[in-house]
Amino acid sequence: MKIYHKHNFAFGLFALLLGLLNLILDLLQGFTLNGAALAGLLLLLGGASLIRSLSLQWAQEDRLEERDERNRLVKLKSQSQAYRINQFLFLTAGNILCALGKLRNADSLLFLGLGLIAAFLIALLMDFFAWAYYDEHL
Repeated sequence: MKIYHKHNFAFGLFALLLGLLNLILDLLQGFTLNGAALAGLLLLLGGASLIRSLSLQWAQEDRLEERDERNRLVKLKSQSQAYRINQFLFLTAGNILCALGKLRNADSLLFLGLGLIAAFLIALLMDFFAWAYYDEHL
């Protein structure tokens, strides 16, 4: 048996492992419908990915889909927009939480707001460094 798509194979094994662990924990701690649904979904997804990685025809279809220019453009645009939305939400929520923490003398809200602002600053720095790197190397 040959592995034709290593990324799908690794994802399939990881999803199967998570599904099995979730099922075992669900059985040990008490059966819940949500846990069983999650375990079933993980096992189904992992098995399908594993089978697709072992089939030459399906692996070629997956590679073709990954290399399609339109799909790559859509992925880049959606990730860029999601990044912008996350930056806006981090900054807005951080400022609101800092203001609420200051008004109510609640240190926990203040620190949570500062953490979100720190996450915003880290994302901003990473964006700048990535831009500087790719500006020079592309």
